[in-house]
Amino acid sequence: MATELPDIPKLHEALQLATLKCSERCVYQGAKWAAELLTSMAPLPATPTGELPPAYLHPLSTNKTEAALEAQEFSQYLLAKSYFDVKEYDRCSHVLEKCLSRKAVFLHLYSKYIAGEKRKDEASEMVLGPLDGAGTQNKEISYIMSVLQPKVDRKDGEKLSEDESFLAWLYGICLLKQKNETAARDALISSVIAYPYNWSAWQDLASTVDSLQDLNNILQRLPNNIMSNLFVLSTNQELYQTTEPIHSQLTDLLVIFPTSSWLKTQRALLYYHARDFEEADQIFDSLLAVDPYRLDYLDHYSNILYVMERRPKLGFIAQLALTTDRFRPETNCVVGNFYSLKSEHEKAVQCFRRALTLDKTCLSAWTLMGHEYVEMKNTHAAIEAYRRAVDINRKDYRAWYGLGLSYEVLEMHYYALFYFQRAAALRPYDSQMWQAMGQCYDRMNRPSEAIRSFKRALVTLNKSPSTSKDEPEARSFDPQILHQIAIMYEKLRQSKEAAKWMEACMAEEENVGVTTVTGQARMWLARWAFVNQNWARAQELANLLCQDGQEVEEAKALVRDLRSRGLEVA
Repeated sequence: MATELPDIPKLHEALQLATLKCSERCVYQGAKWAAELLTSMAPLPATPTGELPPAYLHPLSTNKTEAALEAQEFSQYLLAKSYFDVKEYDRCSHVLEKCLSRKAVFLHLYSKYIAGEKRKDEASEMVLGPLDGAGTQNKEISYIMSVLQPKVDRKDGEKLSEDESFLAWLYGICLLKQKNETAARDALISSVIAYPYNWSAWQDLASTVDSLQDLNNILQRLPNNIMSNLFVLSTNQELYQTTEPIHSQLTDLLVIFPTSSWLKTQRALLYYHARDFEEADQIFDSLLAVDPYRLDYLDHYSNILYVMERRPKLGFIAQLALTTDRFRPETNCVVGNFYSLKSEHEKAVQCFRRALTLDKTCLSAWTLMGHEYVEMKNTHAAIEAYRRAVDINRKDYRAWYGLGLSYEVLEMHYYALFYFQRAAALRPYDSQMWQAMGQCYDRMNRPSEAIRSFKRALVTLNKSPSTSKDEPEARSFDPQILHQIAIMYEKLRQSKEAAKWMEACMAEEENVGVTTVTGQARMWLARWAFVNQNWARAQELANLLCQDGQEVEEAKALVRDLRSRGLEVA
């Protein structure tokens, strides 16, 4: 979707109004996002002294009937909002029970929903405990949906008003809780069409998108505006798309919002998914320099520092997060990664558990805790943690891959294969996914499928064999994958084909030097030459092995065999 330059004064006004509308309804994450995006824009020319910003010139509802109802209920609304702000959600809901304006109805139902979520978390007790799971439900959902359904149902293409868009969003949330994603998607699309500036609705809509095909289907129903462009960018990033058009779209958006921390974070995450950790690190570093108290996405930054093994810097980030707010899930994920890098896995698990106590939907905490349980050899706990991660977000390839590895440990190869396939579907250009799948096929004694997977692993590295002759080309390859392909051909008793791939593996010594796997390939080829009575070739390869330290004993045995048969070549 192309980024169109909007009318800048109107965009200022829309984001101001969005901040107000979301704040009034206690949708604070949406309000924060809109306000941050607003302040990232270039300031408008100064207005005459005393003139109010554009947003304040408008009534909070453009509908006269609604505006009159809001004015009549204003005192009750203020009391209810004060209760919500101090986390007395049931009192907030009770005060607004008989109010009629759509804003009051929304806050009445939304506070009831939050109260239900709070009680659900309290009932589930400890993380991964006996009562922690899908069996614990928000008991307020049924009532909320019974009230909302007649208010948001539309026939004959009738559109919702801006005030009704928040009701449709809440209805979509409830449908998501009931796992009714098709109806939830319809409700959320109607919500963002009616009022595009509620970012929370866009985020929930993104949670229903599992693939690029899903995204393309949704795009046909969305308006072509700046919010749709931001949604497309964010969703592509969550789908691990790191192509040049995505970066170009991001560059276009940064023209409109030049100092946006959120957009710069999207850029950093794109580099992270492309494994360009240095670029991602630089962007996160610059963001922290500008706003050292920003904890959003800090858990992702800690993942980058963990992979780069930058322990001092990760320790600094952990200390900074603890000083800012030790009761944020992101803080505990950062600290957990620090302990993990120190190989203190028990302490890391405690941190991730603390993050999940604060927010059961914290995806990073579930996935990272699964990794820690793998390190601690607690396979069943790792599986449960990974399962909870994919329940929250089916786009988390790390959790799918972790499930595959865990079931491999349990030697349940059919389960492992399924999860590796899910991971590869999300990351089709990640050779690690295809290599794991190939190894799984090998353990299942299915060499033909293993060959296809290993070759796909080469393709994803842009190091694929020649498609015309199905032979390796004289380029840089991963010798481990080449060796695995050769072994699979040997299992299929296609020795000539196996020899071609072993030759390719051995040839990689020019790029990577002598390694264990290239030594194994050389030894295989020496035996192959011996069987085919190519004595000179067998002796040449065996003598080289005796010199480079790889497969020495077997090579010496082969040389002795050649000599004993009187086949030594001068």
